[in-house]
Amino acid sequence: MAGWPSLDRDADRRLAASLDAGDADALPQIYDAYGPRLFDYCHVLLRDQEAAAQALHDALIIVRERAGRLPYALFRGRLYGVARKECLRRRADAAPPAERLLVPEAAGSEADEATRPLVRAALHVLSAAQREALDLFLRHELDADELAEVLGMTPHEVSMHVAQARHDLDEAFSAVLVAATGREECSGVEELAPPGTPLDTTTCGTLARHIASCPICGSRRDLTVTNAQLLQAMPTAALPGTLRSRVLDTASAPALADLRATIARRADPPPPEPGAVPEPDRAGRRRWPVVAAVACVLLVVSGVFLLLPGPGQDEASGRSAPSGSSSADGLLVGSPEPAGSPTPNPTPVKKTPKPAPPTPYTRRPSSPQRPGTLSVTGCHMPGTRHCSVKVTARGGPVAWRVTGTTGTVTASGGGRLRAGQSTSVTVTRTDRFCVGVPSASVTFNANVTATVTFSC
Repeated sequence: MAGWPSLDRDADRRLAASLDAGDADALPQIYDAYGPRLFDYCHVLLRDQEAAAQALHDALIIVRERAGRLPYALFRGRLYGVARKECLRRRADAAPPAERLLVPEAAGSEADEATRPLVRAALHVLSAAQREALDLFLRHELDADELAEVLGMTPHEVSMHVAQARHDLDEAFSAVLVAATGREECSGVEELAPPGTPLDTTTCGTLARHIASCPICGSRRDLTVTNAQLLQAMPTAALPGTLRSRVLDTASAPALADLRATIARRADPPPPEPGAVPEPDRAGRRRWPVVAAVACVLLVVSGVFLLLPGPGQDEASGRSAPSGSSSADGLLVGSPEPAGSPTPNPTPVKKTPKPAPPTPYTRRPSSPQRPGTLSVTGCHMPGTRHCSVKVTARGGPVAWRVTGTTGTVTASGGGRLRAGQSTSVTVTRTDRFCVGVPSASVTFNANVTATVTFSC
């Protein structure tokens, strides 16, 4: 793709194993295999030759210095992930240069030269996150797991994100193509997008809806051009010839050990903030409420036993047994005899067995609560791509879940609600340009349906 030789995952595993083993040839091999790709990606993010070169330089040093500490199950994703973090760090820490030096672009065919302005216009309609995902997926050949590693998403989220981006690119490119070549055949195009009108999201959305209903423009829509072919027409950034020696010199020169350590520390997790309590202490604090609760329970139980009549005590009157009597557990029960009272003859006191503990009070099980019914409220998208359906339990607890959708929307979720409790489900419109019938629905269990409407 994009003029780069294809790389298989077996080569990735060999490079990762060579790097972990400390092979001196590992970094040169990684640079030769991935240097052009990674530099192009860094240049897309930073749009400056020197900034992209320095970001790639530092990223490869981090990969080498932390070879034994970075997991390489997804080697390709790890390479791009480290490069991305270096680029984003530079974007956050410093303002872009006053004059950006863009690198030369690789020459393409005449067909590519003619298509590039249209592809650029279509890509401009997409969000930056969509452009980045398509670039990594289609041009750089990262699969869903590797892309999830780079973007910090789950593989399922990545798959949905890429699918939506590919659909939006198809719609945008069709609108751009018709706007550029279909004005003479259809007067509607001239009215919707007069010459000089910027082909932004609004204009492309209007044209996409027109194309869906116009037989003339619909026939001009080129569905044979794939997303990959569109992005392959875009140029790649030429790798600076001196960058390889800079990377390898920094990686191997003994005098640059401190520089390598400084660069590599950026990949380490940040130290705890001053005054932060270490995790063991936080765990200890979490245990204190439990210990206090147990202590309270023991005190209550002890109080119950203290109030129980001891051996020889009249349960009806509450009078104490004669002084000198003792309980089996050694606790004196009652109060001493009044002063001046006669002292009884010392006779052996017969030990009585410890009374059995009282039968604990058992709460009667409550009757099961009658299940409730599920109530949902539809939502409306006033020119947006998201809205929330309200889900409520009426008359009792309800277990709910989304079972399906109709139309160009997606939604998911489920759970359990108490009687009267409500929650919401986010509904997302998958058709970026609101083409077709402006309504859809979300179905829940028990055949409950919420209606979703659009305003485009």
